[in-house]
Parts: sequence; C-alpha cells; structure tokens
Amino acid sequence: MSSVNKRALSSEDLLQTALNLMERLTTASNASVGAASFARDASISLEQTNEVVELLQGVADERSGSHIALDYQDGAITLSGDAGRLDPVRLTPAESLALRRVLTTCNIGDDVRGRVEAVLCAGPEADFETTVDKTMGGDRLLGGFYPVISEAIAIGARLAISYRAGDECSPSARLVDPKFIEVSGDAAYLVAWNVEKDAQRSYRLDRIANAELTDDSVERHDFSPYSAAESLRAHGADATLRFVNSGELASRDWEGIRRGTADEQGDGSVLVHISYTSVPWLFSQIAASAGAIVIEEPKSLKNDFRTWAKSLL
Repeated sequence: MSSVNKRALSSEDLLQTALNLMERLTTASNASVGAASFARDASISLEQTNEVVELLQGVADERSGSHIALDYQDGAITLSGDAGRLDPVRLTPAESLALRRVLTTCNIGDDVRGRVEAVLCAGPEADFETTVDKTMGGDRLLGGFYPVISEAIAIGARLAISYRAGDECSPSARLVDPKFIEVSGDAAYLVAWNVEKDAQRSYRLDRIANAELTDDSVERHDFSPYSAAESLRAHGADATLRFVNSGELASRDWEGIRRGTADEQGDGSVLVHISYTSVPWLFSQIAASAGAIVIEEPKSLKNDFRTWAKSLL
C-alpha cells in the first residue's frame, strides 16, 4: 500500500468513503470485505481504512442510537446484524406490483422468488392482475382510482376503499364519505369522513389500492377546513427533531413538519417541531436517516426509539 496516496481525507471524502464501505458490506453475500481490497478500490491506505471504520462506529453510537457492529480483524471488515445496513428502496404499490409481474417471467428458483415477493407490499395474488392494470395506468400523483373517487364526490356516493397507511405493508378496508381532493407538496389527498371512526380523515391517493362506489349516499358531516398538514396537527402527537443540517430538512416532504418552527443551531443543525400519527413510521424514518435525524423531545419518545432500535440487533 506504499504507493497509495496517503493525503489526509477531507470530511467529505471520509463520509463518502464510509458510505461506500457500508454499501459494499450490505451487498456482500457474507457481509464482509477484504480491507486491502477495499482500500485499493477506494485509493486509500489501510490506516485510512481503519479511520473510516472508526468513524462509522462512532457515528452510529452517538447519533443514531443503534450500534453498528463492525469487526476489523485478520484483514477483513465484517458487518454483524442488521443495524447500519443501507435501507432498500421503498417501493410504491405500483412499483411493487410491477416488480411482482416481472418476477413471474424471470428464470429464478421458487424459493428466491418467494422471499422477494414476501417483502413486496402487494396484495393477494387473486387481486394482482386487476390492481396492476388499474394502478399502473394511473397518474403517479393521483393514483389509479382518481376517476372513481372524483365521480363519488360529484354524485355524493359513499366509497369503499382499500388503503395502505404509511406504517402498513398491506391495505385494509375503509368505508368513507368523500368530500374533496387537495394537493399538498408532491402528494394528493382525499379528504373524507371515515364512517367507522366517525371522524374526518385524509387519505393519500397513491396509497389507495382500490375504490368502489357503493349504493349508499354520503351523509352530512361537520367537516373542518383542515389541510393534510393541519389534520396531522389536530389528530397527531408532537415531537421535536434535530436535523443534521438545513439541506436534510429541506429534502423531507413530510406533511407533519412545522417548517415555521425551524431553528438553526450554532453547529448547523436544525431543530423543528413535527406532528405524526404513526410511531413505527417515525422510527423507521429516523433509523433510515443513519444519524441525520435524531429525536430531541419528548424524552419518553427518545427512550422508546432506543428500545426499538436495540430490538433490531
């Protein structure tokens, strides 16, 4: 390794190299890579490789609350457990269904196909073809059932929908009285009255897996002029999060972020208040940020996240 450029790595280079190492470890069949091989590919020395490993271990412990178990011995770097692995792409229902269709044409074993299908948030096989045809043909913003939903609003008909909330893998049935559709950011929502809950709710259109007109007419309800964000604030819980910088905050399109409360700190991080209705969803978002987002308040939620993170190890 004497010929390798041993100039000091900048903070940006160090971070990028650390991310590259995590990607290599995550995709390796045995979650292990040779230190010399990685150093050569990254054009760094073995000493700098050790520096990268130490950075990953430190960031995980201090910022994410999850411990990344990295072993560096006998010339190999090994990742143990799931903590720190780069999260897979979160597929929309349409993308998930499309991938299931492609799998049926691939020459792969039933065992492999079954494991892949098991992690795709797709409905039962009996509904597969119908759902693909409806969802894939729809607008990405409005989903595949906008025509049915808009008709129900126009004629005052009650709707039977199948909806997948943010923390659910499969959709569940709801009976709703639709009121109107609103667009907020890069998403569109159906504002409706949930008949079973007897309460106003907002449903993201691209998460509606099915929608059918019923023979019943909508009833009169006392709708509030809430936007999706206002609905979250009215019905959700509150928390204060710390984003590592303003760019990280700007990249998030969560409806529950109260951007007017953003307070940039001396170290460049940003404190902001949010509203949320799903604890599993919030925890998954924080874990996926790999330390770029941490919970500041309330302390009870912070402790719950630590307990949840430890349960993954």
